Amino acid sequence: MKVSICGCGWLGLPLARHLKKAGFTVQGTKRTEAAAQALCDEGIRGFPLTLPLTNEQLPVVSDFFDCDVMVLNVPPGRQTALSMQYASTMLTLCGEAKRRGVQQLIFISTTAVYGDVKGVITEVTTPDPITESGKSHYEIEQGLIASWSDQVTILRLAGLFGPNRHPIKFLSGRKGIQQGGAPVNLIHQYDCIRAITSIITAQPKQNVFHLASSQHPSRSEYYTTMAKKVGLAIPEFSDNEGGSAKKIDASFSCDQLNLVLGQDDLLAIVPELDDAKC
Repeated sequence: MKVSICGCGWLGLPLARHLKKAGFTVQGTKRTEAAAQALCDEGIRGFPLTLPLTNEQLPVVSDFFDCDVMVLNVPPGRQTALSMQYASTMLTLCGEAKRRGVQQLIFISTTAVYGDVKGVITEVTTPDPITESGKSHYEIEQGLIASWSDQVTILRLAGLFGPNRHPIKFLSGRKGIQQGGAPVNLIHQYDCIRAITSIITAQPKQNVFHLASSQHPSRSEYYTTMAKKVGLAIPEFSDNEGGSAKKIDASFSCDQLNLVLGQDDLLAIVPELDDAKC
């Protein structure tokens, strides 16, 4: 089976390496020719691609669409102009993929589509996004379901952490943080990769899955514990409110994907940060 991964960054690159090791033929995109060549050096056919897709780029990336499964893993850009056109850019790219005959599409989305909905969130909870990212992702989801039907699988990921990535890096030492009692919703890179692999092999007909650890300690407990584990300044919370905030329940998704989370005990996992004390 041939898999094309659009966006070989923090999540996409280790996914590509995992799939290659598992015996898949893997292709991927990077923003520059040098980075695409680096993929080739690992046995992953690399394509230089800068979005939005243009007619000039089509001859260069045409073979990228020659695949059984395409994984779309491109977060919105940090620049306002890029974020505003994110939805249209992704839908245009997916339209080209469909025109080229791609049979299965996996879109990596975010649990931000649920906005501030309170309580336990399941896969059938109606999204109510409030952030620009959440709104854009939900617009893409709706467009893909309308055009791809049961050929698209949407995987909404909770807050990501793993190698060289953890929210404590940005919360360390901050003061006056609100909603200390709110539950955290996080998922490790390792389990994201396993879930995507399961979707590729099982090709489920259900459109929407989401992924988060089954453990939801409060923000104050979790980030205090994480700061202590890596020797960073402890963040200070101004209140212990937020206990009724959203809690992502991914038990159905895990059951459908035959997935037992391997990095589920959030309070026991040491943040994997380079130079954590710097």
